[in-house]
Amino acid sequence: MSGDVRDGRSGFDPDMRSVFGGGLFAPRDDQAPSGQHRRTYQQLRHITHSLDLPRSSRQDPRFLFAALEWAAVVNPALFLTGTVHYGVCVSGIDGMALPDSDLSDLRGELDAARTVGTILITEVGHGTSHVALRTRADYHPETGCFELSTPDETACKFMAHAGLEGVPKVGMVYAQLRVGGELHGVFPFLVRLRDEHRTGEGVRIGRAVRSDAVDLDYTLVRFDGTAVPYEQWLSDGARIDHEGVVHDPADSPRQRLVRSLRVSRNASTAGAVGLAAVARATGALTTRYVHHRTTSGALAPGATLAGHARVRRILFPALAAAMAATAQVNRALRITLDGGDPQHAAGADWSPWASVHSELALTKVIATWTAERVTGDCRKLLGAHGVLNANRIHAYEGLAAIYHSAGGDNTLTTMDLARALAGDPRAVPVPSRLGRTDEADTLVVLARVRENLLRTRLCARLGADRCLPEADRWDRHAQLADELVGAHAHRIVLEQFLAWADSFPPGQRRDALHRLCLLNGLDHARRHGEELYRAGWLSHERQQLMDTVFTEQCDVLAEYGAGLVETLGITTDGTGAPLAADDHVAAMTSLAGIGE
Repeated sequence: MSGDVRDGRSGFDPDMRSVFGGGLFAPRDDQAPSGQHRRTYQQLRHITHSLDLPRSSRQDPRFLFAALEWAAVVNPALFLTGTVHYGVCVSGIDGMALPDSDLSDLRGELDAARTVGTILITEVGHGTSHVALRTRADYHPETGCFELSTPDETACKFMAHAGLEGVPKVGMVYAQLRVGGELHGVFPFLVRLRDEHRTGEGVRIGRAVRSDAVDLDYTLVRFDGTAVPYEQWLSDGARIDHEGVVHDPADSPRQRLVRSLRVSRNASTAGAVGLAAVARATGALTTRYVHHRTTSGALAPGATLAGHARVRRILFPALAAAMAATAQVNRALRITLDGGDPQHAAGADWSPWASVHSELALTKVIATWTAERVTGDCRKLLGAHGVLNANRIHAYEGLAAIYHSAGGDNTLTTMDLARALAGDPRAVPVPSRLGRTDEADTLVVLARVRENLLRTRLCARLGADRCLPEADRWDRHAQLADELVGAHAHRIVLEQFLAWADSFPPGQRRDALHRLCLLNGLDHARRHGEELYRAGWLSHERQQLMDTVFTEQCDVLAEYGAGLVETLGITTDGTGAPLAADDHVAAMTSLAGIGE
């Protein structure tokens, strides 16, 4: 183990720092939306060329994810653009294109970022649209081409970042393949949406619709007989023979959908990587701030914010959550880079995301929850500084908001994972007795106990309602299902966090990570103490002891001071925030133009 909390990706930071530190990446609030969008695409071209991203990423795929981490912290809009461009579109060409197709020109444009890739899957008029897409790709054997069509306005593609004129875009468009009047499942097709001067033939692109969460040129797109060459069909091994017969390695429409969405592995993992990065950056900014910011209140005049117990009891659990998510995200990235099949996958009856890879899908959900919690808690600690765009927290909260649906819908993923957990009623093994309250192993046991309790309860309630239609049963117990997935997520993350902390060499970083791991487990157990008490696992005396240990850990972590950021190996680099400066007052007055 190298001692790097980012699993070796910190080794790329010198390259990243030199590229992302330029003036092109300095936060700006003085541009119109179209100017901001254009600047994001300029940033994409800049990092593509300066980092030689296509070549560097092929040599070491970790390089791309390191670049995306930096992009998330510097500009979430750039992160989202780069994730779709490289992680979805370029990856889709590499993994799903016909073996004898010549896409070298298009691939060259994407590799140089002269053309930007975007994904078009969601349709505006109905929920869970990816399961029942209405956009159609009709195959015409006489021309060997496909014809894309949007049957009505409810099937317009939604949330594609393609609304900015003058920036060439290629869409990875998901549509139902129809050959000889029969449907053959959902496939992606590469479609030139627009070039520098005009939209593609048969493509209609709406005006950009703004989002304050992550500001890109989102819009709606429809197709009116758009011709797509055969080689731009990302067939994933399927083919159409001279007789017009479709040969597909997928043996059902459901399996075809899952296979066609397998690039979501990259999207899920990249999303989790970026969300963990902004959670760490937020934790680092806030840790530095609370140790430097003094207060003048009568309660403790002259004390730093970190000197207040209520601040410590919010900050350090949030920081623990960020590091716990990092441990799980590192594991997810290793799974993605190894390219292995999932050990288990949820069924695809409700949504396909968990079927592509259940752990990667869950990791993205975990990272979303974590980023949302960390940014929200830290924003409150930062007071007025936390709501200023220049200090980045608002932008990071927006990224978390976007990822509730981007890269796979979190609600649908949670539903599928709950069903998979209920379908396997075997309990997670637990010992008969608890160990010491100040040991993380004890908190792992309690996490397992709570998961078992919730699984048993959900199975019993679903069984009692087995006479009801499936949709009604799950609607009735949706809250319990969500609680089960949350408990399962906490348990696997805590186990991973503990194993990860154990892997570091002896020293301050290992000690700090162990304290944060313990705090992460205590935070969860304390919030569910009464539930564990009713189950006979946690006495009131033990609950009081947990409160004491929780407070002690927060106090010890505060003793590290602002140096805890360096001890953990996290950083505020790339934020561009005044709060990241050694003298945040001077940085703030300089930003406002009234500095000395």
